Amino acid sequence: MKNIKVNALASLLVNILNIVFPLITNPYLTRILSKSNYGYFNTANTWASFVIPLAAFGIYNYGIRAISKVKDDKNKINYVFSKLFYISLITSVVTTVIYFLFIHFDTSIVNLKILYYILGIQALFQFLNIEWMNEAYENYSFILYKTLVIRIGMLVAIFAFVKTPDDIVPYATIMSATTIINYLLSFLWIKREVSFVKIEFIELLKSSKPLLTMLLLANANMLYTLLDRMFITKGPDENYISYYTIASSIVMLIASVLSGAINVSIPRLGYYLGKKDFTSYKNLVNQGASLFYFLMIPTSIGIMVLGTYATVIYSSEKYLEAGIVTSVFAFRTIIWAIELILAKQIIFINDHENHLTAFYFIGGGANILFNSLLFFNNIFTPEYYIGTTVLAEAIVVLLEIRFIRKYKLLDLKEIFTTLTRYTIVSLGFIPIYFVFKTLFQVHSYEVTMNMICMVLSTIAACGIYYAITLFIIKDKTLHYALDLVRAKIKRG
Repeated sequence: MKNIKVNALASLLVNILNIVFPLITNPYLTRILSKSNYGYFNTANTWASFVIPLAAFGIYNYGIRAISKVKDDKNKINYVFSKLFYISLITSVVTTVIYFLFIHFDTSIVNLKILYYILGIQALFQFLNIEWMNEAYENYSFILYKTLVIRIGMLVAIFAFVKTPDDIVPYATIMSATTIINYLLSFLWIKREVSFVKIEFIELLKSSKPLLTMLLLANANMLYTLLDRMFITKGPDENYISYYTIASSIVMLIASVLSGAINVSIPRLGYYLGKKDFTSYKNLVNQGASLFYFLMIPTSIGIMVLGTYATVIYSSEKYLEAGIVTSVFAFRTIIWAIELILAKQIIFINDHENHLTAFYFIGGGANILFNSLLFFNNIFTPEYYIGTTVLAEAIVVLLEIRFIRKYKLLDLKEIFTTLTRYTIVSLGFIPIYFVFKTLFQVHSYEVTMNMICMVLSTIAACGIYYAITLFIIKDKTLHYALDLVRAKIKRG
């Protein structure tokens, strides 16, 4: 057995690498590439992002679970690996052929159609994406080193070959090439430990049904933000999709880091439920939700307030119009944060994933309806499409609350009390922002030292205000964090 602490550290470092490198490359790309070319790339990448999960066919999550169950039997490992590999090969080829035919005959694509082919080729090589085998084998050290090498190689290639506003094809080629090399290295590494065996075609068909269910479960989110992007790509302005993509990158990069704490607690919650220790389960859910909202709510409201400044610092002044999109997207993360707790820590962990999937598809159907209304009224500005997602996710949240109360899975009073407390306290950021904007006399969004000082001062003042206010009202989460710090200082 691999050392679980080493695995946890390696997994954490992989996540950090996946956050740090986009923070280096994305601001560089938005400044170097022309707005129109970057818009063409984001449009093509949106459609590729829709196709790639279909080619993957839900094998990733299913494969981890299937291999983990038979890890002690070499023959069964070879059988499961071969079966899933053959299915993946078929779905990758079929999906890519359909996608390429669709692109070939789509007369609405008039700008840089080659981008669709270059980015779409990733779908063809999905059968080599057997990282699920490395995760099942707990090869996290290999994943870490491979990710580091691939990311550095990608970084060097971007700086070497993307130097002018028109270097969008080289950039797309680098993205697809590094993805395929990543898949190939994982395949070659794991192939040393497994062998292909003969599988009857009827067996492949039998295994397709649970994989189709897993595909729907794993990709229900495609009916939300990805669907928004697909509608926006049909608009008259190629820059709209870039505004949406930039806003999403800024907000979700931070949100994904903060949500990591939720994923870590899921195995422990499952353990408590397995032992029918409902008191410990309830306490841990409430603690996890409090900590998550303690961090997430002020972050979301802070980005709402400073959205335009964050956008121009991140992506330059030529994407000034994306500022309002970033602020609206930050508001959306509050609904997203509520849904994350209700779904993952309460409904899913209590084995009601079928109901959860149904809720996602109801919300997704509502989003399709709302987006269609915008589309047929020739409305393509991205902030409206984020608004439809907020409405759709609010419907999902209401369905989840009703379900949790109906089946008495958990009393939600404490969760929503803490959510309300942090929201009310965080609204104090708004007057603080206006005070510092007046003090520094910032009247434009031009990136100057004065503007950056105003932003940093506002963030610092808001953080101090937030901590002092919660200390005064004796917030449990803050005092818990302070106790941990004191204990660590004493031990040191």
